[in-house]
Amino acid sequence: MLVKHFKMRKIDLCLSSEGSEVILATSSDEKHPPENIIDGNPETFWTTTGMFPQEFIICFHKHVRIERLVIQSYFVQTLKIEKSTSKEPVDFEQWIEKDLVHTEGQLQNEEIMARDGSATYLRFIIVSAFDHFASVHSVSAEGTVVSNLSS
Repeated sequence: MLVKHFKMRKIDLCLSSEGSEVILATSSDEKHPPENIIDGNPETFWTTTGMFPQEFIICFHKHVRIERLVIQSYFVQTLKIEKSTSKEPVDFEQWIEKDLVHTEGQLQNEEIMARDGSATYLRFIIVSAFDHFASVHSVSAEGTVVSNLSS
């Protein structure tokens, strides 16, 4: 019996260069659009406008398995992350909830080791913030592609 062993390549699944996109954001500022979250450039960011909660949804356009998340932000206080394995952005289930630490003058760099990280979509909900505004500079999801979405 021949068994093929191959190592699945771990990649940053959230990058727009990997085919992911932000399909919804509750705030939009033309200078700081939601696409900045996944462009791979730490200098660019998405900013909230108005009241909380605020949210954005990342679509992978494939089934992925996430092992580790890293969120870089300013002024985010409570963050909820929900995931879906559906073909459409529906049937989200509660996955992670974190209270972040306020970091004066520097980016919050929140690293989350993920359990049961199978997803096709992630919804990030900023429940509350330390200020009137919050910004998300990047979300990276280290993991592997499981399969393409069948049509």
